[in-house]
Amino acid sequence: MSEFIEWLSKYLGIEKNPTATIIVSITVFSLGIIINESLKTLGKFRERKIIREIVRRNYLIFQNYLIEQAESLRNFESLVTTKSSPNFNDHVRPCSALDNYKDISYNNSFKAFFVGFENIRVWGKNKRIEAFDNLYHSLSTIRIEQERMFPIVASFPDQAIKIMDRLNVSLKDAFEATADVNMKLHEQSLNQAEKGWLNLRSEFYEDCFAEGEPEDLNKIKNYFLSVIDFEITDKRPLTLIMDEKEFFYYHRKVHKAIGDIDVLNKLVKNTKTYCKTISEKFEVTAQELTTNFKPLFNQKIRNS
Repeated sequence: MSEFIEWLSKYLGIEKNPTATIIVSITVFSLGIIINESLKTLGKFRERKIIREIVRRNYLIFQNYLIEQAESLRNFESLVTTKSSPNFNDHVRPCSALDNYKDISYNNSFKAFFVGFENIRVWGKNKRIEAFDNLYHSLSTIRIEQERMFPIVASFPDQAIKIMDRLNVSLKDAFEATADVNMKLHEQSLNQAEKGWLNLRSEFYEDCFAEGEPEDLNKIKNYFLSVIDFEITDKRPLTLIMDEKEFFYYHRKVHKAIGDIDVLNKLVKNTKTYCKTISEKFEVTAQELTTNFKPLFNQKIRNS
């Protein structure tokens, strides 16, 4: 070392002591930079490792949520009928992982998986990129579906109640109107043909209510349709108790009940179809996350 100092002092044209001082200063400064940069690198390495673990844990939370929510939506769909309105809060819930990933940020996640010496890969790099893209595509898709799902599914009970209230009134009016026709015709002096017509008309009611009040509103709808078709085909007996204007308003009451049944059926059908579609989408997304777990985290999937 002394020989190096002597050579350097001669080369620089200065005395040995100042030369030694310069060497010590440069060495200390360089060591400071090396240590500082090493600590920074180690800190960033630890930060990336922690973020990868947070991403992994939330990945499993997200995947499990999709599986459970798909099952809950199937249960909700099975309970949606024209007679029942399941509780939305018992079957649909938010996913904490969606908010957690938002807090982590895409940029930090990207650095955790693709920046640093520990992320250098000779094989499987493209699959890891695909798995990473799939994760954030899935997060975006499910977040959008959740924003749509909550108002659609949550609004079903309220919409069903409103329609049912309207339907109860229209059914009451329609049944009273059809019963009035039956009662008024029985008060008339009918010939054999008219009696036969009235008996045939009564059979529609008997068929519909043979086992008590139908659980299926479509049976009631079919009853009303049969009565209307029958009366339009041959309305001569009705001319004994009403004119054309009264006939029109009478049938309008029956059509109102049919229309309200159709509205309720449409709401039920749309809600059930939506639940089934979203449930299937959640299941497919969960399967894709399972497939892409190993390429992204370099380990087999397991619960955290």
